[in-house]
Amino acid sequence: MNLYQFHIFKTVADKKSFSGAAQALFISQPAVSMHIKSLEDHFGTRLFDRNTQQVTITEAGRILYEYVEKILSLLDEAEKDISALTGCIRGTLSVGASFTLGEYVIPQVLGCFKKQHPQVRALLKVTNTEQIVKLVLKQALDLGLVESRVDNFELIVKPFMKDELVVLLPVDHPLAGKKFILIDELVALPFILREQGSGTRKITEDRLKEAGINLSELNVVMELGSTEAVKEAVEAGFGATIISKWAVQKELKLGTLVSVKVKEVSLVRKFYVIYNKNKFQTPVVKEFISFLSSFCFQENSVEKLA
Repeated sequence: MNLYQFHIFKTVADKKSFSGAAQALFISQPAVSMHIKSLEDHFGTRLFDRNTQQVTITEAGRILYEYVEKILSLLDEAEKDISALTGCIRGTLSVGASFTLGEYVIPQVLGCFKKQHPQVRALLKVTNTEQIVKLVLKQALDLGLVESRVDNFELIVKPFMKDELVVLLPVDHPLAGKKFILIDELVALPFILREQGSGTRKITEDRLKEAGINLSELNVVMELGSTEAVKEAVEAGFGATIISKWAVQKELKLGTLVSVKVKEVSLVRKFYVIYNKNKFQTPVVKEFISFLSSFCFQENSVEKLA
């Protein structure tokens, strides 16, 4: 019996699911079952009743849950007080990031954070905005970093960085020599979109709608599930796309792709940090949120968290 098993036990009780606990803790379901069985063997009684539809905590489990809550809360307080005394931040930080952020921005941020706090274990999950929101709502992640604003009463949502999107073209395209193109020229282009649930797609749809253009009016020739695939398709001449400048810095520098702006459309957006208001924030999570704001502000491309 150990504190890690108590943490697993509490997560199973909170999620009412072995599989849900496994996802939240980034371990396998058999590992969750093994640890729960070890606790049940220690106490000599069942802590959960299992069936095919749900997991229900037993009376013995409810008694243990009350003590486990107190034990883990006291441990969190001890870590907080010791961190304040020693100035040492330690623990696990699980971050979800949408593709543009996860592939081009956050690895640098996490790397700098780790240099300052080497005893922090950082876990980064990269997927689209829709999936990040779901994982934060399930409390499977400490926080998420996404490309479009999220409206959900269970979440705290704050901007932390500005971004600019541009129209990306092959270098030999007739419009490639222009600094700005008109909205009519954009609509006439064969267009490559990211998949449903992508933050870049949502902001593209929102901004075009503000300019009076629906996605259905675009000549969409492809929908692709990653930024890299989109860039390669544009470079191969299949069409144009709207993409974050963060994602094409290398290609623009090398001259393998060209970016232009749309005269009638504002494509400036904000990146957001999201976290579940019902999830306890450990000292390492609080420190990372503070670091994120400070780091991005120093990069001169962002604004501080409001």
